[in-house]
Amino acid sequence: MLKYVDSQGEFEHYNKHLDKYTQMQSFNMWNPTRAPVFWFRFYTYAAMFKLHYKIPQNFTFLKPGLEIKFACEEAERSGAKLEFLGPEMCQKTWQRLYHETRSNFFSYFFKRLAMSGQTFWNNERYEATTRLHNSEPAQFSEKCLDASLMNWYIKSLGLFLPKFKKIFVDDRDDDLFSAIDRSGHKKIVCVVNQHHMEGIEHNWAHRYGQMPRSVAFPEGVNPIGDMDLKDGLFQRLYNALHREIASANTRATPVTYADWIIGYHREANWQYEHRDM
Repeated sequence: MLKYVDSQGEFEHYNKHLDKYTQMQSFNMWNPTRAPVFWFRFYTYAAMFKLHYKIPQNFTFLKPGLEIKFACEEAERSGAKLEFLGPEMCQKTWQRLYHETRSNFFSYFFKRLAMSGQTFWNNERYEATTRLHNSEPAQFSEKCLDASLMNWYIKSLGLFLPKFKKIFVDDRDDDLFSAIDRSGHKKIVCVVNQHHMEGIEHNWAHRYGQMPRSVAFPEGVNPIGDMDLKDGLFQRLYNALHREIASANTRATPVTYADWIIGYHREANWQYEHRDM
């Protein structure tokens, strides 16, 4: 059916055939009185999640991308064993959502109020939202959603909706890694969503005593070559200018000629090894 599909737009026409894998498979555990409360809470939080990040309506997170089709075709051509680890909204994820009742609105609004005055976070959110609205879903995923931006989304989700982050990211990372680790094959090629890659890698490194790439420096750290000299010179120039302006306004000599923040938080004028006069 998908043999001649070569673009994400064509692949999306078959979403209705793939939606059945994201549905709840069993409703035996549902309590008649608790089910309406759960659906109200779930759809309310889903709407709040989209409003928080201002996600357009044409962005769907539960639909598979075209890379899934290419991976399956390549596995069939090479004769490899193909195993489906489940969709994002698998049965276990639905059960976790059903039993997680600690997600409440008050903590979210409290965090929003606490972060309202954070200029850097507001600028980052504005930049991410601008990229989101100026791109199509495929363009945003391939061109804009790099590892840095994905980590920002995960960190932001953990700040404002920590229970959602635990269920959709942390617990799902553990499930995927457990399925991969149980495999007895020597060579494995896994196709997972980008927000699971770092978690799976950290679990793998912790299990087998390795160092994750995000915290490893194979070439070592060069204290001179890795130093931002341009930023350092700018900070010194800014401190010197501010010192002269403050002295002119107070009509007094400067109390110190050291920078605002120096090594060991000491007065640099009398420390020869940190002298910066």
